Amino acid sequence: MLATPGEPPESADWLHEVKWDGMRVLADVNGDRVRLFSRSGRDISASFPELADVGGNLQDALIDGEIIALDSGVPSFAALAERMHVSEPRRAAQLAESIPVTVMSFDLLRLYGVELLARPLTERRASLDKLELPERHWRHSPLYEDGALLFEATLEQGLEGTVSKRRRSIYQPGRRSPDWIKTAHRSHQACVVGGWRPEIGSANVLGALLIGVPDASGILLYAGRVGSGLDRRTAQTLQRELTAATRPTPAFGDDVPAVDANGALWCDPRVVIEVRHTGWTSGGRLRQPVFRGIREDLEVGQVRREP
Repeated sequence: MLATPGEPPESADWLHEVKWDGMRVLADVNGDRVRLFSRSGRDISASFPELADVGGNLQDALIDGEIIALDSGVPSFAALAERMHVSEPRRAAQLAESIPVTVMSFDLLRLYGVELLARPLTERRASLDKLELPERHWRHSPLYEDGALLFEATLEQGLEGTVSKRRRSIYQPGRRSPDWIKTAHRSHQACVVGGWRPEIGSANVLGALLIGVPDASGILLYAGRVGSGLDRRTAQTLQRELTAATRPTPAFGDDVPAVDANGALWCDPRVVIEVRHTGWTSGGRLRQPVFRGIREDLEVGQVRREP
């Protein structure tokens, strides 16, 4: 279940929580085994070995939440991004020590074999809050009554924003529902990489990505060029993957401006990234996009323009 953009409702029919800057996850607990699934349905358990243990008291549950990593005490998608694509056990274990993560759990979809999807949010949350999960890596996302006050507090603390949820709402898997409303302090957009440009004077070093966003029919429309925010290590990782997907012509369904297309190398549209931006131009370009990380949790077909 996904949230729609909007303002925090003032009605008492709503509850509010922090919008965490992390990676959505479903944690499927079955006896002593925990499997973690991303929004795209991919099994990401190997990337987060420290989340494999939820204690011996919980035998069956399906928990909805968000994996976060902290940077100077604040959730950071950039910090988490380094862990999202690592599945080699030894490297994943090393990163679990240097960049530990926490699951902020906010919904309970199944408990002891009983599906809770049709139960109201307040009932699902009451059941979730009773679960005793290991506090080192698991937390229950707090709920608040005053959405406007929480929104101001998250702004002051440098957090991502808020999510408001109707108390009586049922859980609708995969649907972007008006019963959940997200209000962000900054604009983010998932984008598909359709090409890249080398650094000036360094033909073999990635300097910028050419990105697009699919329209309602799935045609990839050019959204601009992003180089700001790319660190050397991530650029090298992206360059290897994009080079392996080289194609002779652009995958974009519209024209790429010559100033961006000059010297570009094209690739199949299969890598999803996320950028921060200051808005859209009337011509459908992102203003001042800044790279935030690779979105291993999203498939290309799930990317759409955010309002």
